[in-house]
Formats: sequence, C-alpha cells, structure tokens
Amino acid sequence: MHLLKEPKKQAKKRFGTTLLLLAAAAMMFPTAALADDYDDDNGWRRKPKNVIFFLGDGMGMSTVTATRIYSVGVDGELIIDKFPNVGLSRVATADHITPDSAGTMSAMMTGVNHNSGVIGFPPTTERGDFNNDGDDAPLWTIAELAKRRGMKVGVVSTTRLTHATPAAVYAHVNERNLENDIALQSLPGDATYNERLRSGLDILMGGGRRHFVPNTMADEEGGTGKRTDDRDLRVEYQDAGYEYVYDKAGFDSLDANDLPVLGLFEGSHMEYEYDRPTDAAGEPSLAEMTGKAVDLLEQATRKGGKGYFLMVEGGRIDHAHHEVNAWRTLTDTEEFDEAVAAAIERVKLRDTMIIVTADHGHVFTIAGYPMRNIADLQYAPTSSPAEYLASPFANILDIVYDINGAGEINPALDSSQVPYTTLVYGNGGANRNPRFDPRTDVTPGYAGEIPVQVGMSNSNHPAYRQEAAVPMSSETHSGEDTVFYGIGAGSESINGTMRNWEIFEIMRTALGL
Repeated sequence: MHLLKEPKKQAKKRFGTTLLLLAAAAMMFPTAALADDYDDDNGWRRKPKNVIFFLGDGMGMSTVTATRIYSVGVDGELIIDKFPNVGLSRVATADHITPDSAGTMSAMMTGVNHNSGVIGFPPTTERGDFNNDGDDAPLWTIAELAKRRGMKVGVVSTTRLTHATPAAVYAHVNERNLENDIALQSLPGDATYNERLRSGLDILMGGGRRHFVPNTMADEEGGTGKRTDDRDLRVEYQDAGYEYVYDKAGFDSLDANDLPVLGLFEGSHMEYEYDRPTDAAGEPSLAEMTGKAVDLLEQATRKGGKGYFLMVEGGRIDHAHHEVNAWRTLTDTEEFDEAVAAAIERVKLRDTMIIVTADHGHVFTIAGYPMRNIADLQYAPTSSPAEYLASPFANILDIVYDINGAGEINPALDSSQVPYTTLVYGNGGANRNPRFDPRTDVTPGYAGEIPVQVGMSNSNHPAYRQEAAVPMSSETHSGEDTVFYGIGAGSESINGTMRNWEIFEIMRTALGL
C-alpha cells in the first residue's frame, strides 16, 4: 500500500520539476525584458527588496544526495540543484564542534557565533546562565532590523514555532527549552514582548499549540497545553489583532486582509509529510504554507511596501534523522525542495534573494558501493538477481548490490556474510547485535510498526529504521560543512567557504539594513 502511492508522487514531482526548471532557467538567464537588471559579469544590478531564507534542519550533503536519488534519480536535479550561487557553510558553534540548531540558526540570524542552546545572545552568554553572571545585551536579528525598516516579516516551520530554529528569528533566551517564554516574546503587549519587532511578526505558521494553551485545557484536537500560567495565548494573540487558524480549512481561507496571522496546526511538531494526509484536523504541507506566506507578503507589500523577510524551516528532516528513519527523512526533504519551488514560482528574482541552507548535518551516510539501476548501465551484466532488478527508488533505500570481476551483480556482504543497506547511521537507536539481513529484518520500526514488504526488501518499508553503528537513544548531529544555495538579486556574494554567521552580513548588506 505504501509503495503504491509513491510512483504517482514521483511522477508528479518530475512533471512539476520540469515546469519549474523551465521557469527557473528563464529567470537565471534573463531575457531581454530583464536585461537592464542583470549583468553577465556582475549579476543582478538591483538590490533585493525581499529575502526568503530556507532552512532544511539537519539537511546535510548526504541527505541532499540521497533525496535526489530517491526523488528524481541519480542524474536528476532537485530545484536547489539549479541554484547558480553555492558556498560551503562552516557550522561549529562557539563551544561545540558539532552544533545544535539554536546556536547555528542564531548565528545566521545575527552575524555572531553563539554557544549551543543559546538564542540571540553573544558567546559570552552561556547556556542557562550556569555561571549566574547574567546575560549580555541581546543581539539584533535580521528580522528585527527588517521590522525597524518597516518591512513585513514571516516565520513558517513544520516544527513548534517556539522551537530553536523559528525562535532564533524573533526571540532572545539563554536556554532554548524555555518554549513557554519564547511564545510570549512575539505577543504584542506582553510584559516580555520583544519591542524590536515593532507592531509584531506578520506571519507565524507551524506547530507548537501546546505552548499557547494552559495545561488545564484541551486544544482543538484534544491535546493538552503546556502553559502553567493559565494563559490562553490563542485568545491573547487574537486580542492583539492576529487572525488565528488551526486547521486546513482555516488556512485555505486566509488572504492578505487577515494579516497578521497565527497558524498553529499541531499541538507539538507538525506531521511528517508522509503522515500528513492522515491528520485528523487536516494541516497544510510545507509547500502550501510557503506558497500562502509568499502570496500574503507579496500582496501586502505590492503597493508602497518596503519588502519582506520570510524564514521557512523544513524542521522535521532533522527529527526523522534522530529516529534513524530514512524514509521520512527523504520524503520531508523532497517536500522542502517543493517548498523552495513554491517560492520561486511566486516571486521576481530581480526583487528577491532566496537562500537555502542547513544548520548542520547528521551522522548519515551512503555506504558501500551500491549499483545504479539496471537501466542506467551502459553494459550488460552477466547476471542480476530479481530483487535488484525490481528495487524501487534507484536502490537508495535498498541493500547494497555490487558487481564482481565476472560481471555478476550480487548483494554486498559484511565480514559476517550479512547484507547491509545503502543508507546507514554512525549512531542511533537502531543498533542490531547480531545483525540481521535487512531484506527480512522485522525489527520494530517507526511508531513500532513492523516493516514487512512482500516481494522486496523490508528496508524499502516506510517504517524501517536504518542500522546504527553506535547504540544510542537518539541519533546525533554531525559537524561537517553544509551548503549555502543562492538565487536572485544579491545572491552572487554566496561563494567559497564561509562561516555560517557570514550569511547575516550578506542579507543585511543586500537589503541595505
């Protein structure tokens, strides 16, 4: 049943990608109509009016590669693959080689490296103020500078809106887990409101309803709130002028006249993209939220507006990695790429800079020497097993098949003569000792589901949890460089190897803040 859905989605993806890449190509290599705005040597002559910053949480280079193979094939191209300006991002925080999202996103939003776990304070502020010496002065974020200019600002995420990445846009706390406090910093009129946001954020869409609802009250989907102060922030945000929505129907009804908007579509994080269609109240996809946010901001700034800054996070890529569930990692990354496409469809790149990046990677790798699909080979193997010939998704979710000197394709084996999967993790909660053949491995997977696939490897099942070398309760981040992708006015400055916080200066300079 799972696999019956997937080919249709892939076909839709390829069709949509073809159309979008034609449009993107036209924008990347401007026609005569745009000749006054583009120079072959110096790029866009105009400064951008808007910036859209996409953050794929945990979307390291191996994740991008695996998603490309899964979604459009080894030789295919994701939307972000077409971006003309690319650079490497060094991700270490001020106190860790391997970072967390609070420190890395805060660095990119402020231009100053942070300690892990800290949001919006310089590196002399330690997590939780454990030295009891107080916090230093809060840093200015790109969103705060934009609001000071009079620009519109939006935040869209598939995580809780009070989670580290979205919070780094608008909040200042020395401990990222203070999510009830973070929810108040974007509430106009509250005693702890971040006054640098002026009249307030214009769009807030994502999960995290529980941090807006008292712990004595059930929310719209029957979940219990986490607030201990008896305050129902849903009501308080509405009293402050926000249009509040919590389901797909409310989301669909939004228009520019409804700004500012607070959309809380889940009690905690939003559903993984693969699971989203089964959500009881219905919730929009990341691509739909992105498209809606861009539409609303474009309409609101079209006549005399001073532009906008929009942050979009594909946050559940990270969570699927922590659960060593490659299926949901790849399907959420694919959706993230669709969200980038939704933005490109709606903007003029001579007015808008789009940046796509990741805050960190994961200990996730493409292992062994897996063969490409049989159709890709330009020679005829002497023999090929039926399982290899029938393997979906260009073998990326399957076991490794390799070819020997006699031209025979067979499963690759470890030192104990057991096959292994193409995608594996360096650590995490799916260690097998002893190992099992992944084709018949019925170790309980995501949500406890038993991954059984009739006629193919169980590793192709959506619930399958990839093997991990070091047993841990949760898989960890990694410390290698990630990638900055840029397109549109001002993005030519993205090149070479940069410290992640340098992207702040690129955005600030481009917008003239």
